[in-house]
Amino acid sequence: MGDARVFTEGNTAQLLSQPVRHTGYDFAVAIDRIEAEADGVVSLTLTDPDGGPLPAWTPGAHLDVLLPSGRQRQYSLNSDPADRRQYRIAVRYIADGGGGSREIHEQLRVGDRLSVRGPRNAFAFIEAPQYLFVAGGIGITPILPMVVAAERAGTPWRLMYFGRSRARMPFLCELALLIGGDVVVRPDDEFGVPNPRMIFEQTSTGAAVYVCGPPPLAEAARAVLSLHDPTASLHTERFSPLPVRDGPPLLEVDL
Repeated sequence: MGDARVFTEGNTAQLLSQPVRHTGYDFAVAIDRIEAEADGVVSLTLTDPDGGPLPAWTPGAHLDVLLPSGRQRQYSLNSDPADRRQYRIAVRYIADGGGGSREIHEQLRVGDRLSVRGPRNAFAFIEAPQYLFVAGGIGITPILPMVVAAERAGTPWRLMYFGRSRARMPFLCELALLIGGDVVVRPDDEFGVPNPRMIFEQTSTGAAVYVCGPPPLAEAARAVLSLHDPTASLHTERFSPLPVRDGPPLLEVDL
């Protein structure tokens, strides 16, 4: 695991008073730290090469990372939005994937520079009277800053975190330090494969429900909440786009 610090404030107020020099969409960052967070998962801490503040972001945001090979990948920011000295992303090694995770795990080193775009947010964190967070595996990455935000605001929250085993679930040490809500950790090798329907039947009335993980989690959330609690607001982020069903074999797009 990585270190057990949740987030550090340091001289954040002083840093926020400095002007942001990044005026373009693309900008450079340097890899300050690479840490093992779980089996097959590393985190990269990214900083401004000149020591300046990084662009502001909000929970749920992600970066487009342009790798030295030319590959482009998107990774959720999971550090502290109030600390603009650094960003942190986490990457799970996928042996049979498109090569981006292998490049990060096997080739990148501390001191390397990367070009990034963003941050952008398509998974915005809204104000709500209470929250239910549901994360599957590496899906904890966009959820973690949201949990911390709810904790700081004093808003009731519950996190249900699923994975194959504790050894493969990143940021357990950081989550253990959060005492303002309820953290439920359920690895499959200890509790069996979860029934997604049972997760969302426990949703409190009017809660904001945030889900990030395998497609069955989001599909179950939509099905259950529409019947169990239509007052809940559902927010999801997928690892891949929805499949196209019954679509035309060819599309022509003019730009």
